Amino acid sequence: MLSNLMVGFILLSPPKFSFYDRGPYDGGVPKPDAILGYDLGTRHTNFRDQERVVLAIANAAKARVVPMEYGKTPEGRTLRVFAISSPENIKRLEQIRKDNETLAHPAAGQDLTPILKRTPAIVWVNECIHGDETASFESGMAVLYNLAAAKQGGLRAALDNTVVILNPVYNPDGHERYVVAYNSIPNGSADPAAYDGSLPSAFYGRANHYRFDMNRDRISFSQDETRQEVAMFLKWNPQVYIDQHGQVETYFFPPNQLSQNVNVDRDRVNKWTDVFGRATAGAFDANGWTYFVRDTFDLYYPGYLDASTTLMGAIGMTHETDGGRVLARLRSDDTLLTLRDGAAKHFTSALAVIEASSKNRAALLDSFANFKKKAVSGESAGKFQRVVLESTDPRPLLRFQKHLKWAGIESYFAPKGWRQEDAHDYWTGKAEGKSFAVGALVVDLAQAQGPFAKALLEPGSDFEPEFVKAQKEKKKTAPEGEDYPGPDQPEFYDTTAWSLPYAYGLKAWWCETAPKLGNAALVPPVQMGLGKTSPVGYQLRYTDEEDVLAVAWLLGQGVKVSVPNKAMKVGGETIVPGTFMFLAARNDDGFEKKLQAAAAKFSLVFEPVKTSYPDEGRQGPGSESVTQLRAPKIGIVMGSTGNLADVGPLWYLMEREFGLPFTPLNSSALSGDLSKYTCIVVPGGVSASASGGLRDFAQKGGCVVVLDNPGWAIGASGFVTLETKEADESLAGALFKAELDGRSFLSYGYSGAQDGKVEIAVPIDGGSFYKRRKEGGGVVTLSGDEKATKLLSGWAWDTSEKELADTVWLQDVPVGRGHVIAFTHNPTERAMWPGLNKILLNAMILGGSM
Repeated sequence: MLSNLMVGFILLSPPKFSFYDRGPYDGGVPKPDAILGYDLGTRHTNFRDQERVVLAIANAAKARVVPMEYGKTPEGRTLRVFAISSPENIKRLEQIRKDNETLAHPAAGQDLTPILKRTPAIVWVNECIHGDETASFESGMAVLYNLAAAKQGGLRAALDNTVVILNPVYNPDGHERYVVAYNSIPNGSADPAAYDGSLPSAFYGRANHYRFDMNRDRISFSQDETRQEVAMFLKWNPQVYIDQHGQVETYFFPPNQLSQNVNVDRDRVNKWTDVFGRATAGAFDANGWTYFVRDTFDLYYPGYLDASTTLMGAIGMTHETDGGRVLARLRSDDTLLTLRDGAAKHFTSALAVIEASSKNRAALLDSFANFKKKAVSGESAGKFQRVVLESTDPRPLLRFQKHLKWAGIESYFAPKGWRQEDAHDYWTGKAEGKSFAVGALVVDLAQAQGPFAKALLEPGSDFEPEFVKAQKEKKKTAPEGEDYPGPDQPEFYDTTAWSLPYAYGLKAWWCETAPKLGNAALVPPVQMGLGKTSPVGYQLRYTDEEDVLAVAWLLGQGVKVSVPNKAMKVGGETIVPGTFMFLAARNDDGFEKKLQAAAAKFSLVFEPVKTSYPDEGRQGPGSESVTQLRAPKIGIVMGSTGNLADVGPLWYLMEREFGLPFTPLNSSALSGDLSKYTCIVVPGGVSASASGGLRDFAQKGGCVVVLDNPGWAIGASGFVTLETKEADESLAGALFKAELDGRSFLSYGYSGAQDGKVEIAVPIDGGSFYKRRKEGGGVVTLSGDEKATKLLSGWAWDTSEKELADTVWLQDVPVGRGHVIAFTHNPTERAMWPGLNKILLNAMILGGSM
């Protein structure tokens, strides 16, 4: 009882730290506490209340604050940033933006001196990308108030030399989900066993609506919040970007540990993070706060906010605080840590960086301008001057170009054919001459976003030699076989591979030069429509994911569709396995209108089937090798009370990319009647059983798709037994070359499938792999040659390729009349691997008919 009273007394006692000691303040600007009715940091503020605060401050300080809306979240909440500066700078805010845009896109030989002299530095402060890291959501209100209301002193002077762009909440959907739940239960106890420290995982607030970690999303650019914020970032091109997080044991700010992405200009980053680190350290030392640097957090993966913004020219930094998520907790030494403590530290670090930016305005702008000059000239790209991508179907190239646009990366379709002798093939690694066709997609690295483009596009990114050496030495820090205390662990913070050409599965080359190809803009024609009418029917050659999605849509419209599993020659042409056929004899009158609608919706070309009579052999449209497809009815097991993080990527893809109807199922549904479905998908992290309902469903012709971590489906109590191979060292995440078996319906739509094998790139992490089964069923496997080069991109240990020899990445198990399709790794992870979409879609749409 006394302990609880003491905690309550501490929480209610006047806080030592004040958010309001940087005055005097303009009395006409309301303090956040006055609007909220409570002291900042003493409870979790919800989105609408924060919105009231920031808009009231902006309205009262119009001479110094400009609110700017930049988008909406999936749940409809408004996304805003606030530009804060001196009244003089606010009056010329648009000119400052345009001047900064010129610095970001300098013309060759342009004299930038006048702009460099008159332009303030732009400092972007980002709050609460992880919704349950709540301290920055609170501190952002205090930062805005102090910048808007301070009448004199350091802050007022700092705004003469800076424009601050404040994003008070990057992820309002995740934050709202968390804090509404948190505020609805007993909370505030610092006892480690307190209920508010273990909210039900369904209220997981770190991620956004689709349960994406948006601090990993700047490779796939899948989420609305990411695309919209980056568009606003590229409109302003800040010199400094702070991304404020939690939770660590004390407080982290840069300099970062190794490794740093080679494209960030490591010397530049190390110089400036030391400047800002020392400024922040001075402010923390004055308050007696502890902190750490050069530990835990790297700058290698370009999908982080700090890394991506640095690659775009800013000095990007992650700040991690210790207080937040709960109102109070006891540390291991029984000292109290509160939400307010965490907010105070974020408040202090943000202001320290702003003031340091003001003091270093001229040097910051000069550093930014030089970084961009090197980008635009191509100097920063070195030998990696051009990337060329080809596809016989323009649709994946158009999607690739759209993806690049979200990142601000320029590309174009070649208006003519040409040849380059310095082309390097992504898939073979060979440097040899290559003739490119008109319509190839070209990315020249001599552009403002060149460093970011190189980071996303290059086959792999070099680690620092000292980092490589350190990782290999770690296993030597303990005797072989020792478990405790064991060797030091590798310092990989995230995956090490993401190269977009591999991710899309496209043929690609990088070139050492970028000769001009002319100025004519080319938009590759995408043909669509119904060809010549035929009394027999029509065929759709499957070359792109839009084709199989169109088939799912047409099946839902009542159109009958069939697909051959053997090649057939009819009417003087070959119809390959996986070609979709729409036969008049199977369809109602008027089905052609539905085909025309699909052609317009999905950019399709339907060709006539001239006859059912085969030119040779027995295979034809009416033979037994042709399967009639069932309309897909897909159920996705979401779990029971889980946080949906493992399900989120598939949920997003189904709703936003594929447009495929599905039923979200509770885990308990697996023990019921599943007969109305054609496919049941069980994402990783969702518990299931290979007995009972799922087994019965598969035996009767259903398709069970298991994504990632399929251990429950493999083994004596599962659907198939696979031996495992244990690696000496676990993989942090890399891309490997694998073979897709062209005999499987899962290979339909992949170029070259009819030739037997298709090379694809697959992500692999962890240290336990499944061996290929001699009885077959391995649809995606890695070469059995232990000496063969399998690594395409990322970090692998010296033994990894040998350990991965003859392993299986995707297993198809026949069960009764149905299938169980088990992915050993998640093809939907972070929506990063669009080149694997057709395999997944084939499983979900076609699997229930095969």
